[in-house]
Amino acid sequence: MTSQPVLNIPRSPLDGAIEIVAVAGIAFNLIYLIVNWAAMPDIIPIHFDVFGKVDSMGSKLTILLFPSLSLLFYILLTVVNRFPHTFNYPVPITEQNAYRQYEIALRLMKWMKMQLIWLFAFIEWQIIQAAIRKEFVLNIGFLLVIILVIFATVGYYLWQAYQNR
Repeated sequence: MTSQPVLNIPRSPLDGAIEIVAVAGIAFNLIYLIVNWAAMPDIIPIHFDVFGKVDSMGSKLTILLFPSLSLLFYILLTVVNRFPHTFNYPVPITEQNAYRQYEIALRLMKWMKMQLIWLFAFIEWQIIQAAIRKEFVLNIGFLLVIILVIFATVGYYLWQAYQNR
């Protein structure tokens, strides 16, 4: 394995905006949970089938996973983003393309972090709504849209990486 150049990639205004939206997702996760905690029953939906129907119930403590995982992923992905020279790339990294490839990869990681946090926020919101309203159906259509956006983000990254070989 050849070593890739170590470069300092400055953060753009777009990167800062993505980070703000990601932190807002974590805040939403926490605030929405705190505001609705007392209204939730002790047993809530914790798993849904492919049609959005509840197929498992469990302790409301389970809902704490979403803000916890959001915060954990935020921290881990933020730390990982400090080392773009250690990433695997779909194209060979050279002195000529390293800066742009790192920039593209770092942007992908930031977008993915933000999308993942908001995916967790959406699922948490749906579970809390189902628990409070006793309407145990997950909005599968919107969930699929979120997942498609995540795949589209990765596809766009791959296209950008190949365009900037």
